[in-house]
Amino acid sequence: MKRTIAPLLLLLLAATTAPAELPPIGARGGITNWEDLSQFHFGLDARLGEVVPNVEFTPNLEIGMGDDATIITINGDLTYQFTELVSSPWGLYGGGALSLHIMDFDTGPGSGSDTDLGLNLVAGGTKVFENGHLGLAEIRIGVLDSPDLKLTLGYSLF
Repeated sequence: MKRTIAPLLLLLLAATTAPAELPPIGARGGITNWEDLSQFHFGLDARLGEVVPNVEFTPNLEIGMGDDATIITINGDLTYQFTELVSSPWGLYGGGALSLHIMDFDTGPGSGSDTDLGLNLVAGGTKVFENGHLGLAEIRIGVLDSPDLKLTLGYSLF
């Protein structure tokens, strides 16, 4: 499992790197509840911009740890920015994501590895700080083969 983390991080960085400059990248972390697992997760996201007006593509990579399991999740978030409801420096968004979950269970009768595709709903709020960095608070609810609940805080690194 540890051998897959570094290549996945490099893959995410390579996939989100524009030839001229890096997109805004943020750090994220929070708690995950998935059936009988309670975990802490951390990771990175890349704001790749709008695909159509007010719809943003923000892929992210999260690593969940706890309850004798490690779960690597790659989310392909598509979110609608509700610019008509709030004004700068605040933001509000909602949408969904297709997720790839790579799971490694360390002990017990279910020990071993598994990979799953999932679907989840996401909603959150943002604030642009005076230094230009973006903070976020997010809730993610699993619809199909995804964590029941994820609560995440994030901050853009540059």
